[in-house]
Amino acid sequence: MSIVKMKRLRLIGMRAEREAMLRQLQHLGCVQIDEPGDRSDDPHWARLTRPDTGALNEAKDARSSVENALKALKKYGPKQKGGLLTPRPVITEGELFDDEAYRTGLADAGQLVALERRISALYAEQNKLRTQKLALAPWLALDIPLETSSTAEVAVQFGAVAAATDLDAFEGALGAVTDLYELMRAGADNELKYLVFLCHRSVEEDCQAVLKEYGFSRSALRGWTGTAAENDKRLDDQLAAAAKELEDTVARVGEYASKKGALERCLDRADQEIAREEARCRLLDSDAAFFLEGWVPVPDESKLLERLGQYTCCWETQDPEPEDYPVVPVKLKNNRFTEPLTTITEMYSLPAYDGVDPNGLMMPFYVFFFGFMFADLGYGLILAGACAFINWKVRPKGGFGQLIRLMIMCGIASAVIGFFTGGFFSDFLYQFTSMLGLPQPVIPFLSVPDGATGVPGPLLNVMGDPMTVLVFALAVGFVQIVVGMIVKFWMLCRRGQVVDAVLDIGTWWVIFAGIGLFAAGIGNVAGYPVVLIIGCLMLLGQGRTAKGFGKVTAIIGAVYNGVTGYFGDILSYSRLMVMMLAGSVIGQVFNILGAMPGGGMPPAIGIPIFFIIFIIGHAFNIGLNVIGTYVHTSRLQYLEFFKQFYEEGGRPWRPLNIATKYVDIKEEE
Repeated sequence: MSIVKMKRLRLIGMRAEREAMLRQLQHLGCVQIDEPGDRSDDPHWARLTRPDTGALNEAKDARSSVENALKALKKYGPKQKGGLLTPRPVITEGELFDDEAYRTGLADAGQLVALERRISALYAEQNKLRTQKLALAPWLALDIPLETSSTAEVAVQFGAVAAATDLDAFEGALGAVTDLYELMRAGADNELKYLVFLCHRSVEEDCQAVLKEYGFSRSALRGWTGTAAENDKRLDDQLAAAAKELEDTVARVGEYASKKGALERCLDRADQEIAREEARCRLLDSDAAFFLEGWVPVPDESKLLERLGQYTCCWETQDPEPEDYPVVPVKLKNNRFTEPLTTITEMYSLPAYDGVDPNGLMMPFYVFFFGFMFADLGYGLILAGACAFINWKVRPKGGFGQLIRLMIMCGIASAVIGFFTGGFFSDFLYQFTSMLGLPQPVIPFLSVPDGATGVPGPLLNVMGDPMTVLVFALAVGFVQIVVGMIVKFWMLCRRGQVVDAVLDIGTWWVIFAGIGLFAAGIGNVAGYPVVLIIGCLMLLGQGRTAKGFGKVTAIIGAVYNGVTGYFGDILSYSRLMVMMLAGSVIGQVFNILGAMPGGGMPPAIGIPIFFIIFIIGHAFNIGLNVIGTYVHTSRLQYLEFFKQFYEEGGRPWRPLNIATKYVDIKEEE
């Protein structure tokens, strides 16, 4: 597959038609609107202004309101049916852009947000009331008003001392000073003892010295009227009223549960408004017209220009110049088989605009490598079936949808390769029949008992002959590396660098051919040196840009780096055998563990025990191997395959389009 060719679009239209045109472009979804180039040195362009951002801010506020409303509904509303496997509703574009439904949704969102704020305020009020009750708790035993204050004749102080204070000694010290005092004991906690101290004004100064000596600190009880018990009762009444109002408010939130779908559509609509307003803010305005600059894919150009003919505007499209390539957006042209690989490519980096789309090149290797490492008929069917169900039920979008579709292909490959390599839940058939004392079934490739004749055995047996599997894995890796070299050779030739292609890449092909002939013993003996000599002469060309003694070091460096680099790259593909072996061994271990207790028991007991261990063990093995295989397969593409030819750094294609999260848009004529 290739990278879609782009054209730069420049358009001048009437401001009166700007909103309608932007809606049309959003409907088409084939134009990426960019910031206009810097033309500040031109006085005519300098007079153009940017559109105001008021509508964009309103759209963002609307989105925030709906998001908060949905959060409130999720937090306080009734638990609704549905989950990860609930399919999204399908609506028309007209239903999505229904202004009346949008206004209603925003109004409902505003009411839900107001209810959520009231709930938060009630929780805060309850916390405040409980804190006040805790503050009153030590004084509940007192039967005097908390607002009691000093008079002209009597000083009154509410306070506390440390819990370890000896109150009898405290009173004795006060009694030694005067008899004109009263120390009333209230409650106590782990840290303090609470007191009310009264004395005649004439002895207040002497008493203060004793209070200070015993660490008496005054308590702030301002704002209370009546006794502590009376205030505590009032707080209980207020807490009960707040709890009742809270219950009613939460119930009112629950009444909006039936509008959850409408609110989600409203959120999707707000996202479209934001996208369109963000695009509008990239335009340049005059009093009567506006200027738009962006990119359009060549396959969509005729459709776009046909629609633009409905408006009073002028436009031009232009092929990008080579110096523009770094800013040209990259859109990958894929089919149903290569499109799922986009998520793998994007995790690394999109290719440069003048580079090569790796999806088509990577797809057969990626699927085969995954299937080879995961190789098991049972595992593959489970993986493919589970992902196919998710794809059918949920219709996932974006990177997750691509990953699900990729795993369907990888699961099928795992099942096929697992069949031909004799893997069905590792050696389940052998262990299960042996436990029951039954003969092993005869199934071509998959289950071939010892002594069976006329039945083809596994094409590769990683448990019995791992070296053959290792050699096969390295050979397949070598093929992928050569494919990458071929792509690089073609890219250099396309750019007119034929000599570089021959000397930098063709050199190694000749050397590989010589090594292959030598290893295979094919051809006459004199032919081997000839091939190697030709390869070495071509290798000398790698020092063509160096001068003097630098040619020698360049050649040595090229040989050393090339030999070690290619050897290391090819050796990395040994992980294909290692992962295949690891999955088989772990599966076999769980089969043996299941058969051990079941072998000495009646079948009615042994079989259930076997399958309990079997299900738990193989579920663990599947989960572990899916993650490991996915990581190692991706690593082989990134570090061994891409390094041969890949030129990354592409700018993602981000058109003004209709992108929804909660609903799917029905295709209409």
